Amino acid sequence: MENPDGAQSRIFIILAISLVGLLIVGLLSIAGLVVYTRFLAPSPTPPVVAVATPTQAVTPTATLPPPAVTPTGEAPTATRVIGSPMPGTETPVIGVSPTATPVGGDQIPDTGFGPLEAVVGGIILLVLILVVRRLRLTGQT
Repeated sequence: MENPDGAQSRIFIILAISLVGLLIVGLLSIAGLVVYTRFLAPSPTPPVVAVATPTQAVTPTATLPPPAVTPTGEAPTATRVIGSPMPGTETPVIGVSPTATPVGGDQIPDTGFGPLEAVVGGIILLVLILVVRRLRLTGQT
């Protein structure tokens, strides 16, 4: 059932062992990252959040100096001045700035694979490799 020289079987075993070795190195690096972030890393300082406070927005009104009266001897005439503000529109407008509300608090969302799921995935991959090898060897008759 096996090749007389065993070359294909030897290559497969070398590849399987190297894949398992890479998996172990990856799991060890994930464990090192978890240990570093949980126990060895300095505690982070709380983030500084800028909070907008509502301010009162006031529309500026034109303040005109009092007219200078110069006697000329002529009767005054009604003259329309272009660009003068309309009476009654000098009311201040109060604007409220929106404030940002934090979402999720101070925690990072829990996403992705945890260490347990990665180990289970590695075991499933190893079993899959061994089953495929077994099927391949039984199909070579």
